[in-house]
Amino acid sequence: MALEFHVAITASLGDNLHEVNCPILRIPHGNGYNKRWIGGSADRRIGGSADRRIGGSADRRIGGSVFGLSEETLKHEGRLVPAAIGLSHEEQLDRLAEGCPEAVPLAFVAGDPCYDRMLASLPRRLHYRRAFGLRPGQRLITVASTWREDSLFGIDPLLTSRLLAELPFDRYRVALVLHPNIWASHSAFQIRAWLAEARRAGLILLPPEEGWRAAVIAADWVLSDHGSVSVYAAAVGRPILLERSGTAMVDPRSGIGRLFDAAPPLDPHGPLEPQLRRATRARERTEAVAAALVSSAPGRSLHLIRERLYAMMDEPPPAAEPPALAVETPVVDGAAPASLWTNVRQTGPREFEVERYPAAVPGSGPGVLIVADDELDHRLAGTADVIWTTRDALPSDEPSWSDAVFAHRPGLTLTLVQDGPHARLRTRDGTLTHLSVTDPRTADLALAVLAERHVSGTRDLAALSPLTLHLGPDQTVTAPFTTTPA
Repeated sequence: MALEFHVAITASLGDNLHEVNCPILRIPHGNGYNKRWIGGSADRRIGGSADRRIGGSADRRIGGSVFGLSEETLKHEGRLVPAAIGLSHEEQLDRLAEGCPEAVPLAFVAGDPCYDRMLASLPRRLHYRRAFGLRPGQRLITVASTWREDSLFGIDPLLTSRLLAELPFDRYRVALVLHPNIWASHSAFQIRAWLAEARRAGLILLPPEEGWRAAVIAADWVLSDHGSVSVYAAAVGRPILLERSGTAMVDPRSGIGRLFDAAPPLDPHGPLEPQLRRATRARERTEAVAAALVSSAPGRSLHLIRERLYAMMDEPPPAAEPPALAVETPVVDGAAPASLWTNVRQTGPREFEVERYPAAVPGSGPGVLIVADDELDHRLAGTADVIWTTRDALPSDEPSWSDAVFAHRPGLTLTLVQDGPHARLRTRDGTLTHLSVTDPRTADLALAVLAERHVSGTRDLAALSPLTLHLGPDQTVTAPFTTTPA
């Protein structure tokens, strides 16, 4: 039975959209109209017959017209399919006039509802950072990939693993946003399997439905490609680095096309920290370009789209304005790594430079290996120098647990049981030391450094108080503590 509707709204084109029996309002898929039309059927562009390589479709043929602004993508057998065409920015009118002059009377400036929600979410940045488990001094790098084999994830699926091995854990966390088409093409099971190593090393993996906007707002930098996330990130003031493999399919007059001219390139295989500094220096320029092109009606998109929808139905819109809601605080898939290589270099009587790296990814280390008792990788647990747990997680009393751990780990030097800012250090011969860190916020780091110092041969731990720990050029932690031999 055929169904009849008053109006339909779509962010897609192609397939059998022309068979829908009502007026159709077309709005952009992502921010604006950025991509050139790929020759062939429309479902190859929107993922209907994407292949199974990482990223999606393998069709590389590029035409000159713009997807969504051209006769090839707006017409079926010579007839315009949409009855109204929403544009995020007025500059798109000129490109529509070139690609499909007949459609210009149907076009209207609709703004960008996604951008409006991000603007509404900016005041909640600290809430999002807390949800991502960021500790004081940690910076968040959000890696965002569109789909297809020329996307960032398509050309370099191991990028996040290398970043986690390269960047000290106490200074950086890494989040990954993948286009929903990647999840749809390969399944959640496959995505998580590909990223299992990185996830054990602390990667924050955002689900396809939501969470990416919070990850962009919470970020200190965004690494991306020719996808719309790049425009949104730059427009809300995040420093960006852009990988350039997909530039051939981008209209240079579009928002992302102009952003490519302004943003520093991402070299996925080069040292990242110098690139981050370049991104920070370019931030004002990239923000100005993106903010000028992301929307011609910031804060008004829902009003404009609803107004046009009701006009198409010949009905008055509701009196109340539609709210642009901030995005919810996400539930994050990304626990801190269970195993960390801990490197400590003494620079003064009580001063140390400290770097810790996730042990689950290749290329990290060496150092003293401190492993959580719930580490499931037997190779890491079997080569640990220190195994630690919390008092609440103990499966028995502390002496019995320590005895069992030492019995199964011949190379182990210490066990550590933490109870908030307090800890018990036990050696293989049973010697017990009680530690108490004055500031609970520094306890995890200070206790790890003290365990490392003990493994490295320091026996008078009390002489090291207060610890001064340099985690980077602009990050120093002072941690007074006390020791009590048992």
